[in-house]
Amino acid sequence: MNGVMKHAVSVLKFGGTSVGNAERIRHVAAVIAQTLKEPDVAFPVIVVSAMAGVTDQLLKIARSACSNEHMACEHELKGLRGKHLEAAGKVVHNRERRSELVHIIEETLSGLEQDVVRLRVAAEQEQDVSLVTAAVAAWGERLSVLLVAAALCDLGIEAEAVRREVIITGHPHLDPSSTFGIVTGADPLPIETRANAHELVEPLVERAIVPVVAGFIGRTPDGFVTTLGRNGSDYSATVIGAALDCVEVTIYTDVDGVLTADPRQVANARLLARLSYAEAARLSWFGAKVLHPRTLIPIAPRNIPVRVRNTFRPHIRGTVIGPVGEAQSGAGAITVRRKLALITVESADMFGAPENAGQVFALAARAGAAPVAICSSSGHHLSFIVEERMVESVTALLQHDMGAWVVRTRRDLAVCACIGSGFTVDTMSPARATSALARERIPIITQGASEQGIILVVEDRDSERALRSLHRDLIAPVIPLIRHPVHEKRREA
Repeated sequence: MNGVMKHAVSVLKFGGTSVGNAERIRHVAAVIAQTLKEPDVAFPVIVVSAMAGVTDQLLKIARSACSNEHMACEHELKGLRGKHLEAAGKVVHNRERRSELVHIIEETLSGLEQDVVRLRVAAEQEQDVSLVTAAVAAWGERLSVLLVAAALCDLGIEAEAVRREVIITGHPHLDPSSTFGIVTGADPLPIETRANAHELVEPLVERAIVPVVAGFIGRTPDGFVTTLGRNGSDYSATVIGAALDCVEVTIYTDVDGVLTADPRQVANARLLARLSYAEAARLSWFGAKVLHPRTLIPIAPRNIPVRVRNTFRPHIRGTVIGPVGEAQSGAGAITVRRKLALITVESADMFGAPENAGQVFALAARAGAAPVAICSSSGHHLSFIVEERMVESVTALLQHDMGAWVVRTRRDLAVCACIGSGFTVDTMSPARATSALARERIPIITQGASEQGIILVVEDRDSERALRSLHRDLIAPVIPLIRHPVHEKRREA
């Protein structure tokens, strides 16, 4: 293998809700079948998540195995077995192929049970259980690829489940905030992943067989199973896409694409046809749930676009996230990140040294907190936003190491982020944003503006009202219903 694909490929990734049951899996197969008929779409490589809720179920099984709760463990294993065997019985209509699929599912479930026994023994012997836990958590995707590949074959499409891990990773790390010690994510090794992806996927593509690959999971060079952590499934799709030099990655989910605001909070939120990588990353950082920030890392340097589409409304083309397109001015989307706190560090010395800012952020990093936003800075004053759950650990370090500096905190805050471009060109955008909140009598704790966005910190209880008022004034005004006076008089009569 020379590391260059002979055929152009696209990566289609389907999440847990998309493959949540047999009916949805067959629907996914139909979407893939339609993609194969489209002449302008590259040959698809499919990446799938575990069925909805299965990874959580596997982690419950792992917890029960580690704590010797044998009855709970067996109960969860039985439920997981029933879920997948029921799906296997419905996802394939051909009797012979159905029987073959059920047999393969049974064999796969036996492998899961063996890993659960290994985990139980490791816990009893007080060994490190992180890698064995990752091995248990990986079985959801291993089962899912079998079901999706079988559904494709049942529609007459040549498809094959890739049963080996495609992504090669380094050794994972533990989540310090987790009481269970779940593996939160190993970092993919690009060169090794590239070679492995071509070895496993390219021969299938050359024979026009649709590869169905497991997302979320990988393995180390010495053979240990790893995971890419929570929300790692979308990330795995772009890692694989970059390794295969694909022309596009499509993330199929349960929304039409990226909207101008959360539709549960803003009724007239609009679908965005296009976003830049930077805009999508900022939206994700400030609370938008569509894409995880890591998802864009492997493909942005290669200018590979990502399209977000709705599995259940595939006729909608969704949102394309790619390189910077036509320049625009003002807000494109607005999002809210909640449960935050403001930390202010201040010195009585009006001529304090500016290098203290570096010391503050180094201490915050030691506490495991990344500042969500930096609000103000001077030689003797610094204020920044962190997640509320990190306040105590950050302030404890600051009070211990910053000497005579005074540390103050303010909790129950939220950040409203108006993301777009050209904010320094359109000088009215910041003024319109603050005016929108002033009209609603929403106090602004602090704010900031840059070329890419406006950041407004408000009290958490005001965050939804702030989101709606900003969306109304900066993006989509609400048009009031105008009643004709003649009609009104007739109705009154």
